[in-house]
Amino acid sequence: QPQLFLIVLVALIAGSWPFLGKQTDFSQLSLTGTDPVFAILWAIGIACSLGAAYQAKYHRLVALILMGGAGLVTCMTFVWFSAPDLAVTQLLVEIVTTVLILLGLRWLPKRVEQIDVASTPAARARRLRDLVLAIGCGGGMALIACKVMMEAPLSNSIARFFLERAYSEGGGNNVVNVILVDFRGFDTFGEITVLGIVALTVYALLRRFRPAPDSIDIPEQQRRQNDFDDRHPERQIGETVHDYLMVPAVIMQWMFPFIILLSVYFFLRGHDLPGGGFAAGITLAIGLLLQYLASGTRWVEDHLYIRPVRWIGSGLLLAVLTGMGSWLFGFPFLTTYSSHLEIPLIGQLSMATALFFDLGVLLLVVGATALMLIAIAHQSLRSHRARLSETGKTGETD
Repeated sequence: QPQLFLIVLVALIAGSWPFLGKQTDFSQLSLTGTDPVFAILWAIGIACSLGAAYQAKYHRLVALILMGGAGLVTCMTFVWFSAPDLAVTQLLVEIVTTVLILLGLRWLPKRVEQIDVASTPAARARRLRDLVLAIGCGGGMALIACKVMMEAPLSNSIARFFLERAYSEGGGNNVVNVILVDFRGFDTFGEITVLGIVALTVYALLRRFRPAPDSIDIPEQQRRQNDFDDRHPERQIGETVHDYLMVPAVIMQWMFPFIILLSVYFFLRGHDLPGGGFAAGITLAIGLLLQYLASGTRWVEDHLYIRPVRWIGSGLLLAVLTGMGSWLFGFPFLTTYSSHLEIPLIGQLSMATALFFDLGVLLLVVGATALMLIAIAHQSLRSHRARLSETGKTGETD
């Protein structure tokens, strides 16, 4: 907490520095012309954010649900302002992060609701200090966004450059995706490299992570279900858990091939319509997440050949090779080439070397997400072995 306080405080000072000694007129800020529906939408998002912050200490599941509400409002905001690519990415990332955090909540220490953290004057002062800092940062960002950015003179020089050259030089109608994989492909290459490093780091940390002793035991609901099986000789322990999840598991397994098809659809249309390698990779990762949730770690890894580190390595290698291919023709690294082919019965089709770079993005995103998922999922196997070593029982399911 002290380190976070210093970081946020320095950020607030740095953001306020340009305004010190200057007469900045914020009196003309007005909500005139704001759509009432949009204002209500944002009010809901703000309420979800405040509720998540308030509930995060002792009611983690409620806080996670409220965070999802704030993320959904953000997604709808992108749709409102005609940014479908951002909306698709926001929605898919929101799904993945929510599920991963939900799985991680299982291994946190149990809540101790009897403790009053604000019982002392020092604790109350610290919380008040943090509240003032949070209001200062949030309010400052809102003022900068409204006054400095939205009311600044609009310059179309950069936007016009990309709009005019996206199709002729990048071979695609989706300007956002063409910018990501063509005009600023080097930046995207650095970003996916960082994503791969983060995934490996998270996996290494979770491999060393050992849950708190009070989190190793199976949840109370599952314990009751196992006790019910134990009292009936005709049933095996874990059968009731399996029965509860039978219908969702079947539905999730049937959804898997359609999710793969949707991922391919997002990937192939990304150069001309909302989609692309990142959205396609997140979609495929969601399909894998559903299989782990529905059938458990052992079943998935017995039926699916998942090697996420190889996915990460293959994605980076394909991106590097795509960039190095331009050297053969005397062009700088990651210079792409596009052409338009006339195919009988189909028509004109855009072909760009950036497609292979986008495929590398897809492979790396799937590998990074699956690697973090596997690291969390294997906690259940380790806790299961820990319980067996202590009790000597068998037949429990995770």
